[in-house]
Amino acid sequence: MWAMRIVLILFVLVSLIFSCKKSENQCDEPSLDCSSIRCIAHWDNFTFRLIDKATGTDLVFGANPKFTANDIRLYYDVGRTVPIQFQLDNNSKTILVKTAKQEMYLEIKGSCCPDTISLLIR
Repeated sequence: MWAMRIVLILFVLVSLIFSCKKSENQCDEPSLDCSSIRCIAHWDNFTFRLIDKATGTDLVFGANPKFTANDIRLYYDVGRTVPIQFQLDNNSKTILVKTAKQEMYLEIKGSCCPDTISLLIR
């Protein structure tokens, strides 16, 4: 019985030792350049609200909303060529972005004058 256990343990150890011998550069595609591919994980969620700084009212979900979903655009680039999909979450009264990046560009239409945006992240 003890001999079987020892043989089994030795077999497992030898298998682990020989299975982990790999050289540092064994990539199937060592010259593959993936820098131009946009890979965004779905756990990069970002929620935000548009609040009037002077009155504190919500500009999208308030009693008299100033903006609708059609007035809001999000982009990944400053040239506004790569749009970002977002959802209005009526339960939490927030705008949800499931593919957020560190840098995004917000465009708001429907106002008579250019608005100043102050960003407060909590």
